[in-house]
Amino acid sequence: MTADKELQIRHGERFRKVSNRYPGRVAEAFDGDLAQAAAATDQEVAARVQAWEIAQGLVPRDWLAIVRDEGPRAYFRKRSRNLRF
Repeated sequence: MTADKELQIRHGERFRKVSNRYPGRVAEAFDGDLAQAAAATDQEVAARVQAWEIAQGLVPRDWLAIVRDEGPRAYFRKRSRNLRF
């Protein structure tokens, strides 16, 4: 396995603990530099993601609060409970 592939896997494992969308958001915020994201603390990553979301005109999410207060993927579990089939 190449070093790039290993970095991608570790990136996904680390940030998917927050939500399934977070690894992609982190990669966007770091302009695809997964090594730089890997070297940053969770708080540094969250601040950079928030700044990126604001710069893109998005409503920033408090990703760390989602995990801290409700557990991994809680935001998405809550949304799925509201779906009507």
